Parts: sequence; structure tokens; C-alpha cells
Amino acid sequence: MTTGRRSPLGHRRAAATPGGALRVSETPFTGKLILQGDAAALRKATGLPLPEAGRIAAAGRVEILWRGPEEWFLLCPPGEETALADALRRKLDATSHQLVDVSDQYTAIALSGSAAGDVLSRLTTLDLHEREFPDGSAAGSLFGRIEAVLARTGSGLRLLVRRSVAEYLYDLIIDAGKGYGLAEEAAPPPGDLSQKAGTGRRADGSRQHGANATPSA
Repeated sequence: MTTGRRSPLGHRRAAATPGGALRVSETPFTGKLILQGDAAALRKATGLPLPEAGRIAAAGRVEILWRGPEEWFLLCPPGEETALADALRRKLDATSHQLVDVSDQYTAIALSGSAAGDVLSRLTTLDLHEREFPDGSAAGSLFGRIEAVLARTGSGLRLLVRRSVAEYLYDLIIDAGKGYGLAEEAAPPPGDLSQKAGTGRRADGSRQHGANATPSA
């Protein structure tokens, strides 16, 4: 359930270019778990297709991003993270692992359109040309001075970033896209509640499952 929750960018509007070459927006409330452990043992215990370095995989409604050596992001639809964590905990009962629910610690920023890679490349040393960073790729890097995990799927680019620095990164992206005319979209007309966003922030926190240690950012 997302009732009562506030996303870190809930008070910001999507940004877009006049010609449609780029659109930037938050994808709030996606369920996010971080799983750590020996890849072979975790694959055997869970049946999940944990991807190799720099890649993305999927298992039903769960998307799996490589985050680092023996570490993965597990993404699921909003509200399904607790059930996913409980199911994994049962399967991993006899397997050494760490599993942490970080749904409220991270958010996602999505970039779509033909200019997405060019604009984002101004903030990172990653080569974002599709030959070097094709569909199904994932990598952690600095964007400006912000650490985030970047993934490319058929719908575009997506950054997973800590909520405490999400707005700063959002502003960096908008600034990097000014040459394309990137700007936040106009507010809805008075009385139009369809796009009205709440303000404020929810306290940062995580719910841990499994071992006691929390993975580093």
C-alpha cells in the first residue's frame, strides 16, 4: 500500500523538452530489496536468474539489477516488497545471505527519449552510447557527485538514487538538459486534481530481513 507515503520528488513535476526528445520523471514507490551473497548459492536456493556483472534479468514481476560483486537490486511493483521479502527469506533460511528492504530509502528517476543518453552522459564518465551500454545493462557510477545505479531497458534509462539526494540529482539532470530546452512541465489548471502532488518527505528508514548488516550505498 502507498497510502500516506510521500515520494522524495512528489512535489516536483515531470520535465520535458518542447520537441519530445527527452522526458524526465520520478517513478515512485517501486518495491526495492537489496540481496547479497554467493551468486551460485542464491540462485540455487531462490531460483532467481541473478544476472552477471553489468546486466539486468527478470523473473515474473521481479526485475533484478546487478549492483556490485555478489549484490543485486530486486525491484517489484509497489506494495509487493514485503511479500517478496518474506518468500525469499523462507527460501534462504539455510543459505548465508543479507536481504534488506530499501523501498523507502531509494527512488527512481526515469529518462526517456532520443536525447536521454546524451544529456545524462554530461553528468557521468560512463559511455552511454547504445553500443557500449545496450538494452539490459546496469552500472553504478557517479552522476555529478551523486552515486546511483543506472539501468537501460526498452523504455529508456532509469536511475536508482537515495531519497536524500534525489532532488539534487533531478536538478542536475534538468540543468544538463537546458540546451535541449528541458524544463519542468507547467502546473495543472486550478481545480485539476489529476496531477496534484503532495509535499513533504517521509522519514528515511529501512526494513531488514535476514542478516543484521545493512549494505553500503
